[in-house]
Amino acid sequence: MLKITQEVLEKSFAALRTCGLGRSECVVFWIGPLERPEHVDQVVHPRHTATSVGYDVDPMWSGELWLDLAERARTVRAQVHTHPGAAFHSARDDSLPLIHTEGYLSLVIPRFASGPVSLGDVHLAERNSEGKWVARDPRELIEVT
Repeated sequence: MLKITQEVLEKSFAALRTCGLGRSECVVFWIGPLERPEHVDQVVHPRHTATSVGYDVDPMWSGELWLDLAERARTVRAQVHTHPGAAFHSARDDSLPLIHTEGYLSLVIPRFASGPVSLGDVHLAERNSEGKWVARDPRELIEVT
């Protein structure tokens, strides 16, 4: 179970709203220390391009991120992104995650994150051992403190 603070959740929504402006998808990554696998204490907003139906993270930025995380003994715990309408894991989401590792989480927030700051109306997918995305109940895998 990932443990995040209300502040991390609020920072995530703020970044998604500011970037997407209610018109474009946006993405942030939840980061935590390697020695505490359940802990998320940072929100990172990547350099990316976006449209109303997708986003692409700058590959140079991704490389820089991995070097920075390795230097600081940290890692990415989940990707959090928006959709224009309902929250679901699209075929594009399935094929373009930042990480392809079992247990990686992908959280989709509907309506460009314009609703309440909560996990109440989201879709959570988890990468399984076969490389497939499985829908999960956010209450089972994310605890907001």
